[in-house]
Order: sequence, then structure tokens, then C-alpha cells
Amino acid sequence: MKKIWVLSILVWVNGIGFAQSHSNIGQFWEEFVPGGNQVVKEVLRNRDSLARLLKGNKREMQTNRIEATRYVAKRLKAGEIPETRPSDINKLLKGIDLRSPEIVQVADLGGFVESYFGLKYIAAGAPAEEAWGSMWFNTTVETLGNEYDYKRYREILETKNPALISTYLECLRRVFRYNGYTQGLEDIRPLVEKNFPAGELKEEILRLYESYHHLKEGAIAPSFTLKDFKNREHSLSDYRGKVLVVDVWATWCGGCILKLPEFLKLREAYKEREDIEFITISIDKAESFNTWKYALPRLKLLGVTNLLAPDGKCSFGADYRITGIPRYFLFDKQGKIVSVYAPTPGEDLKRLIDRTLMKSNK
Repeated sequence: MKKIWVLSILVWVNGIGFAQSHSNIGQFWEEFVPGGNQVVKEVLRNRDSLARLLKGNKREMQTNRIEATRYVAKRLKAGEIPETRPSDINKLLKGIDLRSPEIVQVADLGGFVESYFGLKYIAAGAPAEEAWGSMWFNTTVETLGNEYDYKRYREILETKNPALISTYLECLRRVFRYNGYTQGLEDIRPLVEKNFPAGELKEEILRLYESYHHLKEGAIAPSFTLKDFKNREHSLSDYRGKVLVVDVWATWCGGCILKLPEFLKLREAYKEREDIEFITISIDKAESFNTWKYALPRLKLLGVTNLLAPDGKCSFGADYRITGIPRYFLFDKQGKIVSVYAPTPGEDLKRLIDRTLMKSNK
């Protein structure tokens, strides 16, 4: 069986002039169909057979390793490969050198780096749903990332490969914008300062560290005093002694309106508690006051406190770096930030609220 398999590869290779173009390597792995259940082992055998044909051509050999890695990652992530042994994954990753300057020449570098680290962390025992990372492709307000995202950033910084660091970690700009100043970003800051290559990108990222620093977990939340539709003032300080959950929205934001029923449903789950408050803050413009006011009963919001932070007329948007909505805030009973990039209403936010209430009552 093994002899037939090797022969089929050699015929295929010779048939397309394989050794002349590394693009053919990608074509091979795109069309590769394993013949048994031990997929990763078959991939390793194919990869190694091709490597023997490519011996002496370092670029082609590296491309072969990378495309084989992509193949396994793509199918493992899609659930098309049964559970595989960590030792097989480690063999697959062996020989890929992230310290090499040429690594940035890889097509779809971001996708490959995600594949590499996802496989590495799965082999080390990480949950599959977390190991693949969530903040390169999916930088939305619904994604807060996890420890493996930041572990990935740390390991890239530790390669001291300036080409890889500056190419891949430009994503940190989006991480700040969509996730804020997280504890993970705080933990890697010394490495950013030390290992990030000098230049405009590093300066921009360090400026983001400074401009978002006041919004990190545990910081005193920026104060605000805003008015409701009856022109009554409400200040953040009014809610001291209570956990405060804030939905930041606008009448022109369809996504915000779709989430409002879930926000109200979450509020209903805590209706018996006196130590938690749910409010909304709209960033509609001042001239849209009536649009906002008359939307409140239609959207069934009259049971909660609704405030207006007129876009361009107050500092609320700038203070909290509102670059997209909906946004959800969670403050503890001392007025400190738990998160100003909290998950959208649902189980994740509920767990965060419960953890905050428990911590506040100790």
C-alpha cells in the first residue's frame, strides 16, 4: 500500500512540473485527499515524500511544510479530522521557524500564523474552541478574545523577528479599538516596548496604550452627567453602591436595536436585586432628541433609565473611545471599570455580572 501511495505522488509531481513552481505545492495540498482515518499521519508521509524531491530548495521545502500545516489546521478546525495525537501535530510543526525573516513572504501570513499556533495549543491541551484565536479575523465588539490570543502575541514578540512582529502585530491596532485595554495587552506591554521594531507602527501602538490606559479594568470610570428625556440630570456617581450595566446605542443603529430586547431580558433576570442597575445611553445627535425620545416607548425602554450623550456636544464618546456601537459597560459598586468592552447581552455578560456581584459582596 505504501509503495502505491509513493508512486502516485511521484507521477502527480512529474505530471505538473512540480519542482519548478512552489505554487504547485499549494495546488497539491488543495487537492490532496487522504485515503484512511489517520489523516495527520498521511499528511506527514506525503509532506516528507515531497520534501525528499525538493531537497536543496529551502524555499520550496518551507512552502511544503507550511501548506501541509494549513491543510491539517483547516480540516481540524472544520471538524473533518478525528482527534489526533499531539505527537503527530508536533511533528507537523517541526521545522517551521518563525524567527526566519522569510516567514513574512508566506501567502496569507495571518491565516498561517493562526493555523500554526492553533495546532500548537491544541497539541498542548488547549480547548479547540479557544486555541484558534479570535482577534485576528473576528475583531468585533462581540469578541473579547481569550488567553490564547495573548499567548500568541507574546510568542510572536519573543521571536524577536522584526519582520514578523511588525507584519502580524499590526492587528493590535484593531484589538485596542474593538476590545479596549485588556489585561492581556497590559501583560505584553513590556515586550511591545522592548521587542517591537522602532518606527511609526510602534509609536502608534504605544500611543494607543496611553490613550486607552484610563479604560483598563480596575480604573475609576470617567465621570459623566447626562440628561434623560424629561431633562433630569443623572451622574455616574449616582450609582455608587450598585453594579451598573450600560447599553450604549443610537436610534440609527439597527444592530443596537436588535440587541435591546436581549438587554431587557438580562435586566429582568436581576429584577429582584437592589444592588444592580441597568441603563441605556444613546449617542444620537442633539437635533435628534425627539427621534430618540419617541423611540423609547416603541422599544419598550421606559422601564429603565435612558440618557442622551449628544454626539459632538459632550465628552462621553471621546472619554470612552466610542468608535462603534453597540457597546456595553460594566462598573462595580465602587465606580471602577470591570469592562467597557463587555460581551453583548447573553450568557457571557451574565457570567461577568454574576462574578462582579459576587466579588462586590465579599
